[in-house]
Amino acid sequence: MTGLFTLAHGVGGRTDLPLSAWQAGWSAAVALVLSFAALGLAWHQPRLRRAADGRPLGWWPTFPVSLLGSVARWALAVGTVVVVTAGLVGVDDVAVNVAPVAVYVAFWVGVPLLVVLAGPWWSTVSPWGALFRLVDRVRTGRQAGSWAVPAPVGDGWLAVIPVAAFLWLELVYHDGARPRVLGWAAFGYTLTLLGVALRWGTGAARCSEGFGVMFGLLARLSPIGRAPGTGRPVLRLPLVGASADDLRPSEVTLLLVVLGGTAFDGVSRTRFWADVSAGYVGWGGTGVGTLGLVWLVAVVGVAWHLASRLGDRLTGGTGFSARFGHSLLPIVLGYHVAHYFSLLVLEGQLFGIRASDPYGRGWDLFGTAGDSVDWTRVSPGTVGWVQLGAIVVGHLGGVLLAHDRSIESWRPSVALRSQYPLLVVMVAYTVAGLVLMTG
Repeated sequence: MTGLFTLAHGVGGRTDLPLSAWQAGWSAAVALVLSFAALGLAWHQPRLRRAADGRPLGWWPTFPVSLLGSVARWALAVGTVVVVTAGLVGVDDVAVNVAPVAVYVAFWVGVPLLVVLAGPWWSTVSPWGALFRLVDRVRTGRQAGSWAVPAPVGDGWLAVIPVAAFLWLELVYHDGARPRVLGWAAFGYTLTLLGVALRWGTGAARCSEGFGVMFGLLARLSPIGRAPGTGRPVLRLPLVGASADDLRPSEVTLLLVVLGGTAFDGVSRTRFWADVSAGYVGWGGTGVGTLGLVWLVAVVGVAWHLASRLGDRLTGGTGFSARFGHSLLPIVLGYHVAHYFSLLVLEGQLFGIRASDPYGRGWDLFGTAGDSVDWTRVSPGTVGWVQLGAIVVGHLGGVLLAHDRSIESWRPSVALRSQYPLLVVMVAYTVAGLVLMTG
């Protein structure tokens, strides 16, 4: 990675906490176990699926909201064109081009946090959603969807590929922040989605748009949701929306890939990994990093798979992974906040600066090109506490979701027994995550 992203996976202030790495990890593990015990003693009836329905916001002003949605769609469409063309024809320098900070900060970090706060509206304002609507309007001759949709496409497995490829670019590829690389990657991704839409229909294309799928899953954690059928906004408690529906196997896999990427992000900064990758540069470094990324994704996935198999055996049923996959959502969000909080607050300031000169041509469209980043906006200690809190709260949310689903599914004795494998996995994830993050 280039100099821009020295904090991208950065965890500034990791040594500023008054806790050692193992103290932080084991303290969090104890908190999870105690929370599990408390839920087992006090929470005997399922509540979250019913709470996910929320309360309709009857006062919601339709016209201003629709106007705001239209403005957001146009702004995102124009912004996407600017970012992609900046990557393709702008100055190929990460220090002046807007593409790297727009992709890695505004898009990858900012959008997930926005959907968690504001609800499931990304699909209505997404630039790829606009492309799909355009395909629906102008399609002539043979109708898209006249070909049978292959099972991997219809079941959402294709959506895993772009997210995995993005993580590879961000974490492994030796030139992943270069504007030309990002420009061509975004252009190729858009063409691929267009081809899917034309061949199998826009429904299949939406299932294949990995980022939209991931943002839609995270939006289930938002206090703002959509009423079934009408689609009108409802207000609900945070987190409960994750209980509304089971996740598909492809969606669970997508979340595990993201968690595995986060795990590799932490491992790649350890002394162990420095020794492993020493002497490898360029494509050699990319090859070693690719093996490491695949290894960590496999470790995370296998741990979940084994817990799910054991859960099936303990309950005498099947489909444990899909039934409890939604408990991964707060964990993914927690790690997202922990890993990218400092990036958003500090290097996120570069987005406003580069927006004045997106192509690196010496422009100053908004009068911000001469601004500088305030590196003191957040203290290292604050970053450390946010990281610690985000990981612990994320796992506590996962324990809560899993417990409510278990007592919804089985009688009390079986429900409690079903949670043992997941608790072990969550404790392992928490301890490993905090040791890598704070150690």
